[in-house]
Amino acid sequence: MKDTLRWAYALNQWNVRLDVFVRHEDQQRALKTVSACGFDTIELASGTGRWDNISRPEVILLNHGSHQGFLDFLRRAQVRGVSSVFWDPQAPTEEEEGYAFRSTANPADADAIVEWSKPFVDFVAGVGADQLVVRPVGSAWMTPPLDADGIKVVADVWNRIGERTAAAGIGLALHYDCLGAVHTHAELTGLLEATDPATVGFALDTAELTVGGIDPVAFYREHADRVTHVHLKDTRYADTGEEYRMPGAESTMLKGGAGRRIERWFYELGTEGGLVDVPGFVAALREHGYPGWVVVESDHGGNPAELAMLNSWYLQRVLGVAK
Repeated sequence: MKDTLRWAYALNQWNVRLDVFVRHEDQQRALKTVSACGFDTIELASGTGRWDNISRPEVILLNHGSHQGFLDFLRRAQVRGVSSVFWDPQAPTEEEEGYAFRSTANPADADAIVEWSKPFVDFVAGVGADQLVVRPVGSAWMTPPLDADGIKVVADVWNRIGERTAAAGIGLALHYDCLGAVHTHAELTGLLEATDPATVGFALDTAELTVGGIDPVAFYREHADRVTHVHLKDTRYADTGEEYRMPGAESTMLKGGAGRRIERWFYELGTEGGLVDVPGFVAALREHGYPGWVVVESDHGGNPAELAMLNSWYLQRVLGVAK
């Protein structure tokens, strides 16, 4: 995409199960689709184990030999590089972290999580990407409500990792998750206030904020100086009944609509009935001279190739971004 904003595309919508995005030819097909749609830069999402061989830094390097080897693999599909890598330290992993389950809300886990960040920091720097994008805290249903002291515990972990990313010459961006224990506007602003703005940025996800009841355009205008990364997608629904607190919300809400029969929460740009003011949000980015990446994603929203083409069409035909 040829524009004053920097556009990238997230590969997470292809990687829906461990057994469907493993072969290099399948990955090349996805990369070529993204490239054909006008995106020459991608965002990766972390995973675990040998089956997630385009998601885990150690496994990527085993498959491709080096950071340069992986970049050469991308360039075979006319994708020139990586904008960012998404990492959730709360997600259960296999051999890489000894099958441990940890949380940034637990002070006893802080040292281990900081150490876990090292391969991701090294990989992001090694492939020339800009941002390590992270889920700052686990799901609300798994964590007692966080008061100011609890938010400070979470913030302290990310301040330590922010020092590590800054030393490596990359950025750290905390990604809002509509299921997260940091959920309300007050909790989110509290987390930003408790982190060091020099080393810890914010990854604004337009759909996740909207589902969580926060207006992404207003929030961006209020906190433009902290936003260092963007995930751009749409939604037709908001969580109006605190469904994010339901046990197993990852399935009961995001995959089942918590009784509302919502087939999916995340949609392509320009979806009918979309709640995100995409043109208004992009206009606000331009108004403030936003310098970071805008990563378009659909987040398991349907057929990935179809959604990539729909998103590309919207950028070109509605937003006027030249391919």
